[in-house]
Amino acid sequence: MNLDDLTKRQGAWLHGDGPESDVVISSRIRLARNIKGFPFVSHANSTDLKAIEQTAVDAVTSVLPENTFACLDFHAISRDDAMFLQERQMVSADFAENVIPRSLVMAQDESYSIMINEEDHLRIQTVASGLVLKELWEKTNKLDDLIESKLDYAFDEGYGYLTACPSNVGTGLRASVMMHLPALIETDEMAKVMRSLEKMNFEVRGMYGEGSRALGELFQVSNQKTLGVTEEQIVEQLSDVIPCILNYERMAREELLEKNRDGLLDRCHRALGTLQSARLTSMEEAMKFLSSIRLGVRMGLFKDVSVELVNELLMNIQPVHLRKLAQMRGDGSNDDASLRARYIRERLAGLGSKDEL
Repeated sequence: MNLDDLTKRQGAWLHGDGPESDVVISSRIRLARNIKGFPFVSHANSTDLKAIEQTAVDAVTSVLPENTFACLDFHAISRDDAMFLQERQMVSADFAENVIPRSLVMAQDESYSIMINEEDHLRIQTVASGLVLKELWEKTNKLDDLIESKLDYAFDEGYGYLTACPSNVGTGLRASVMMHLPALIETDEMAKVMRSLEKMNFEVRGMYGEGSRALGELFQVSNQKTLGVTEEQIVEQLSDVIPCILNYERMAREELLEKNRDGLLDRCHRALGTLQSARLTSMEEAMKFLSSIRLGVRMGLFKDVSVELVNELLMNIQPVHLRKLAQMRGDGSNDDASLRARYIRERLAGLGSKDEL
């Protein structure tokens, strides 16, 4: 797989065409698994790690259809390429930055990725556009079963799947939904929603997961509990709570429209105008304005700006994506703020027709 080719397209999970995609960007399922008979990654020596890597790669690639995936030796790729895949959310930050023997198996359409020698021997994750947790769990479960037919997982009858981090013991499952919640932020309701979710044992994180900020008013909501519940119960519980947040966000958008129509119009059109003319823009500033544009698109303020275009920009303005695109265009500038502003201006040029509101 030529990673530079990925800059020419978006993964299917960013198309913006899934259920409830006015608010929900994507659904994700992640499983932590370890191979019986090997030490956890944190206690493994170099010989162990190489053996784990080879055993897992052989098992995983043997059950996948040919020509549908790529297998990348992460110990051999550049740091920029590792960070590029982190930006595309195919790998975690820890996996991208580590230096131990490790590999990644990922679908050509980026619908799944399997990290080998992350915190656990295998981290299996699937992702799709919109709110599709139950369908995604069925797909993930089938993939997990195929891999388990080739590997003997570390499992205890009392505790369930054994993992490096105690918080993952049991099912080893983390289900999450990435949501765009600008109206809850604007109406000062987000803190209340977060407190309620935490009381129900759900976690709220930023776009890049644990420890990250909510850039672009994007939040990930996921389960905390993995022990003492089944995988189906985890998926069901999250599937039940997400529609409540959806409704709160939609009501907040309607409230903004009803009580502060001019303010909403100003926010969205000012954001578009600023990005169409800016010569320098930081990642944080660009994400803030793109959030407002995405809100405007979903509320019918722009006829000719698509959610897919906004999602593409949210991905491609990240540092490594930006530099790869600049190299492909023959742009030798090394100033990210300038490159980012120029790229956004080019993609948004001439857009912004208004709908009557």
